[in-house]
Amino acid sequence: MDQKKIFLRAVEPGDMDLLYRWANDTNVRQNSFQTAPIPYEDHEKWLKLHLNDDTCIFYILMVDDKPIGQIRLTTVGGFAEINYSIDALWRGKRYGGEMIRLVVEEVKRNYPSIKILTAKVKPGNIPSAKCFENNNFVKAFEEFKLELG
Repeated sequence: MDQKKIFLRAVEPGDMDLLYRWANDTNVRQNSFQTAPIPYEDHEKWLKLHLNDDTCIFYILMVDDKPIGQIRLTTVGGFAEINYSIDALWRGKRYGGEMIRLVVEEVKRNYPSIKILTAKVKPGNIPSAKCFENNNFVKAFEEFKLELG
């Protein structure tokens, strides 16, 4: 990273359209566990719910004055599961790993009840797996499924 100011800011209601665009990015949908496009009305309800949910910690990664990605933690007890994405224009520039590093620092500093961070990464999503591995996350298990219908 060069001399740019890189930081996390809280997601706000005005981020609705930006988050919608990111969520429906083709690459993001392919790497999500729910691959279908998200209708705007569903996204709007979802965001309103998450902005008012104490179990959700939600940030936008900023580089100077540009929003370039989102990271969300869903908390249950002492656990938090990470979900993140990077704007297509900024992928491949190491911002995913930097965003994860910043959120780990944020959790350590402001959420002492969270003791374990987890993330689910689809097989084949090597860039995302590397972002977590480079931030000292270790692979805990592999999951198998069978769709019946």
